[in-house]
Amino acid sequence: MLSLPSKILLRSEHLLQQGSWLLINPCDAQIFSELDNPEIYGFHQYFDIYQQSVDQTHADKHTFAASYPCEPIFDGVVVYMPKSKTQAQMLLANVASCLKPNATVLLVGENKGGIKSAPKLLEPFTSQVNKIDSARHCALFAGLLDKPVTQFELTQWQSISTLNVADLSFEVCSLPGVFSHGELDTGTRVLLENLAPIPKGRLLDFACGAGIIGCFIGLKAQDSQVVMSDVSALALHCAALSAQLNGLKVHVIPSNGLTEIKGRFDSIYTNPPFHTGTQTDYSVTEFFLGQIKQHLNAGATLTLVANKFLRYSDALEGRFASVTPLAQTTKFSLYHCRRCK
Repeated sequence: MLSLPSKILLRSEHLLQQGSWLLINPCDAQIFSELDNPEIYGFHQYFDIYQQSVDQTHADKHTFAASYPCEPIFDGVVVYMPKSKTQAQMLLANVASCLKPNATVLLVGENKGGIKSAPKLLEPFTSQVNKIDSARHCALFAGLLDKPVTQFELTQWQSISTLNVADLSFEVCSLPGVFSHGELDTGTRVLLENLAPIPKGRLLDFACGAGIIGCFIGLKAQDSQVVMSDVSALALHCAALSAQLNGLKVHVIPSNGLTEIKGRFDSIYTNPPFHTGTQTDYSVTEFFLGQIKQHLNAGATLTLVANKFLRYSDALEGRFASVTPLAQTTKFSLYHCRRCK
């Protein structure tokens, strides 16, 4: 299904009919089937849309990565406005190194997603920004790349911070667009400070973000095998670097839910997302809980922290024989679950 930003983009489809174009983080895969130009490519930082896009068009036209290779080969680019404006700045800095001189730069998105900041975001790259369309609470802005381009280095956008939690100090790498960028969010702190004893064996940090939980359990249970998974290439890049900073060997896997996860675990830990872009979305956790039984060994546990208003207790009790609240605050509930039904 076409997203609202893609519908707005198609109203100006004529702009993309000639030359080679790169679409960055489209909200849907269908847009690649709608555009009548064989030189349309996709750069994806989210594995779900990447997989869907590969299924719709040639796999070699799509890249899943934290950053795009910096070669000036494209005549134009479409950047779908991300939730984080700093991530938008990083994407534009990256893609500017991939464009020919005077290439067309389009920025599209929803009003509530921050698209109105497009003129300011595009100012470092173009002398003039034009709003060329608006409808369905979305807008499309355009400019020509006519300012000098600075060579892009992803490391310049990375931040390294030291976290101190539950008597453990360790380092974490983060990037714009990664959950709780540059800090320890309250929900994850509640989880780490109230953990039940960590079992030996195979452990999963699901929706790992920058790898905070995975690094913590890896340092606490160094004889265990830690797997980290996330849908975000930015998160996976940071999780791998976080593990490296702490001398840990982990397995980092891109996955939409548990679809790419193989084998079973002795314990799974998660602070699952409940947003897709700016929209509240419970489907990620619901899908995760629907798949979890086939990934737990006998007697294995799930530790999950969530905002109290999400009311996951009923869903957990419907799937587990034992659900124990480990901690509660005014905003978060921490659940320890054992034995799938």
